[in-house]
Amino acid sequence: SAEPTQTPRPKAVAITFDDGPSTVNTPKILATLKKYNAHATFFVVGERVASGADVLKQEIEQGCEIANHSWDHANLSKLSMKKVNKQFNKTAKAVKEATGGYEVDLLRPPYGAISDKMRKKFEHPMVIWSIDTLDWKYLNAKKEIKLIKKEVSDGDIILMHDIHAPTVKTVEKIIPWLIENGYDVLTVSELMERKGIKMKDGKVYASGK
Repeated sequence: SAEPTQTPRPKAVAITFDDGPSTVNTPKILATLKKYNAHATFFVVGERVASGADVLKQEIEQGCEIANHSWDHANLSKLSMKKVNKQFNKTAKAVKEATGGYEVDLLRPPYGAISDKMRKKFEHPMVIWSIDTLDWKYLNAKKEIKLIKKEVSDGDIILMHDIHAPTVKTVEKIIPWLIENGYDVLTVSELMERKGIKMKDGKVYASGK
């Protein structure tokens, strides 16, 4: 995948999208990412993967990252480890089949709900967030942009949802603003690498700070 910038900017954030892919909104978000040579991590819901296979292939082509958001948006903290693993593996298999071999490693548990069992036994890194745009609640690009501008700092992981149309507008405005303000816009894995953090299985990461 292409490097986002030849010379890294002084700061970096990861932008992440949950609940997709959306065949309507995700391609528009990808167009903005491409325009600004920015990357993002897409935490996909397994049952949406087959119908959005072309979108997933586009994400990979642009150097974005696909990650796991369970099969059907289950609250994993209430499930047995056997069922947690099934939720992860079923989604990972769907992504692999839809993309011709892409291997998913990271999990974002729906609702950020993580049990003690998962922390002890889950065999993948888990990613939450440090800035929640509440885009699902506001459905208002102006509010979301204002919130990000007010709260963002180096190393943040920003949570959005690519299933909501107003989020497309948020992305169109916030990515050039971030770049103008000295941020590289990266995938979660790129951010962690930039910050020298080696992600470990069963550990939970809210930022690259």
